[in-house]
Amino acid sequence: MITMILKDISVPNLSDAGAKVLKGIKPLGNIQGVVFGEAFTVKTSSEDWGTVVKAISYSRGKVIVVECEGEEYAVWGGLASLNAKLKGVVAVVIEGYVRDLEDIRRIRFPVFSRGYTPRAGAPLDRGVMGVTVTCGGTTVNPGDIVVGDCNGVVVIERDRLGEVLERVREIKRKESKIRDRIMRGMDLKDILGL
Repeated sequence: MITMILKDISVPNLSDAGAKVLKGIKPLGNIQGVVFGEAFTVKTSSEDWGTVVKAISYSRGKVIVVECEGEEYAVWGGLASLNAKLKGVVAVVIEGYVRDLEDIRRIRFPVFSRGYTPRAGAPLDRGVMGVTVTCGGTTVNPGDIVVGDCNGVVVIERDRLGEVLERVREIKRKESKIRDRIMRGMDLKDILGL
């Protein structure tokens, strides 16, 4: 049910309906369509890509959401993307940096991050998984619904999902009526009373 509903909804629609925007988190490549799933959370330092890679094993059908603290090191790259894609991970969202953009784009794995750098840390495995994290200035809990597209990423608390989706339906109904009026020759400014 949720799958059918979210397939036809954009991140801007969800943002308008009250989903929380992960500020500054952008798609790395040409993201086709909408990706979504439950959050599998990771908290680590930017020097530790080991914990993030370890999370792949626990994230089939989920979106890995990572909070990194520290300097500008990449905690994700091409090999991690390949492994995640083959293991059924939906996407990765990182409050931090990634690398190997050409590999990530070639295999078309959805990666969202603050930015990219060629510099990586080490496989330290000193972080924690399954805890509340902060990503893009927003709190993300394990099991929250994360949705990303070419516009960015939003998160919806699980207990607010029904409410947000109902608002989205209303927004889409209004947009459809406005679109029809534009197609009949009306100006948007007149439709909106500007």
